[in-house]
Amino acid sequence: MLPSIDPTEIGFVPVTGILGSKISYTLSPMLHAAADNASGRMVDFQVFDVPPSGLDGWLKQVLLFGEVIGFNVTIPHKEAIFHRVDACHEEARQVGSVNCVGIKEGFLVGYNTDRPALGSVIDSALKESNLPREDWTVIILGAGGAARAALWAVLDLKIAKEIYISSRAEDRRFFMLLHVQEECDGRGVKLIQADWLDWEKLEIGKNGNPTMLINTTPLGSSDGKGGIKLPSPFIPNEVLSKISLVTDLVYAPSVTGLMKSAIKAGVPAVGGSGMLIEQAVRSRSIWFGEGKEEDERAAMVAVYSSYVSKQTEEG
Repeated sequence: MLPSIDPTEIGFVPVTGILGSKISYTLSPMLHAAADNASGRMVDFQVFDVPPSGLDGWLKQVLLFGEVIGFNVTIPHKEAIFHRVDACHEEARQVGSVNCVGIKEGFLVGYNTDRPALGSVIDSALKESNLPREDWTVIILGAGGAARAALWAVLDLKIAKEIYISSRAEDRRFFMLLHVQEECDGRGVKLIQADWLDWEKLEIGKNGNPTMLINTTPLGSSDGKGGIKLPSPFIPNEVLSKISLVTDLVYAPSVTGLMKSAIKAGVPAVGGSGMLIEQAVRSRSIWFGEGKEEDERAAMVAVYSSYVSKQTEEG
């Protein structure tokens, strides 16, 4: 954990932000502004929209600039940043993906706050829906950095009997499985790869085990202009009816097409806002030190709820 920073002592307003590419839709500035107000901190939170080709040059500028104390990482840079940090927290090393960076004395330190954040969200969903805590079949859609974090979050909870990875990118899917195969074997968890939405291969509902579907892809997310970039993954009703819990990591819109379909089928559905806020709280503890998490969490929940209400009224 990095030491707490007091801007009045260091003589400048520290800069944090979110690094990604084509991320005009991000709600992070709104959330972090609310958290800063709640904690009384003066922070300049910026959106760093950087294409993959410009990543190395941007990192050099950040270190030369000297006022950036840390930043979150989103699509498509999570795995690329993992290979560029100077040191890596064990949770991030296991995941093979970094979504939070702290800068200490000119060195980039990588963390993965997605993993514990999603674990907390799933744990709460199981409790709220009175669902079992063992022998789950978990289907993860996608094979990127968020998918890796989701897989480890499930392993941390010790609820899975088998985990399917369903992705269109066969090479990424293969290397993701290769990366965690030994760990799953050691835990007695069966790890299986499947083609994108291959329901025959996935065999949902077999042996009467509860099934959890986790969408880690950006499908169904807002384009930032009131529309949807691409539709949510289509899940037939006969498949949805066999699923016990749907978790969609997309947070804008607050209720995705996938969630609407699940709710219509009578299946509990959780959106990405909980993970978004929980990972932000953990990231801020890395940048500023611990102590004001509850105030910051409450402020972020409130501003997100206000945002959702406004979107609903305008819709």
